[in-house]
Amino acid sequence: MRAFSTISISQFIIFAAFFLVRILMGNSIHFEFTELNFDTTSVQSVIHSLFQPYSYAALGALVILSIYPPITCMTVTYVFEKTQSPEVLYFLGFLAGCMVETLRLCIPLFNLWGGYSDFLIYIGKVVFAGRIITVLSLLFSSVFSADDKIQEADRNVVIALAVALVMAAASAIDTRTILPSIMVRASYHKLFAFVYFFLAGATVFAFIFNKKIKSMISYVLLFSGYTCLTLSNSIFPSVAGLFLLWVGTVSYFRGLHTYYLWK
Repeated sequence: MRAFSTISISQFIIFAAFFLVRILMGNSIHFEFTELNFDTTSVQSVIHSLFQPYSYAALGALVILSIYPPITCMTVTYVFEKTQSPEVLYFLGFLAGCMVETLRLCIPLFNLWGGYSDFLIYIGKVVFAGRIITVLSLLFSSVFSADDKIQEADRNVVIALAVALVMAAASAIDTRTILPSIMVRASYHKLFAFVYFFLAGATVFAFIFNKKIKSMISYVLLFSGYTCLTLSNSIFPSVAGLFLLWVGTVSYFRGLHTYYLWK
């Protein structure tokens, strides 16, 4: 956990330094959707403005995802350092997926909007793998969270990592399409979305089957916030994602702390 905290903090500092150097050197950072027409003449206009593609809202969602892993990991280290909990290890897998999302900042930082490049393909595949790791880590947390499964947690995390790497290596990246959410599109994205949300639904069912309703609610909030931030290209999903991720994380930690406090 300490090593993960160090890596995530270092990554955030490096990216912040890169952006600061670009700004101080006067090199403009290109974004596609930089204008926001916030119309308050009617409720419908306000709603339209909140969902209007806006690159700085997508950038804000990425910044949230880059800050979230180091802060959360330091909290986990402080509260659960001496707790033998498989859920904590699986949650670190989820944080690893969040941390990988930060690589999307390389697209505006190095002006990769133009299309094909090996670096852009690499970013797409790594982020794709990170999203698989997050959903599998949370699924394993719901299925293999019993006390007799503690020894299997390491193995399951390795399995999630192996599955994610194989799927990412086998996937094709459409570098011609960079989404407003500052993400290169993966081929067969509809199939991936189906599998992604199917696994999320299976996780909810597993929590219900194990009679962990409070954990299920925390998971839904946590996963919904994470998904909003990864797909955000406008103001409302970014704000909603921040709120849901924060509430879900606090609720998830409180549930774990209460369980192991009275165990």
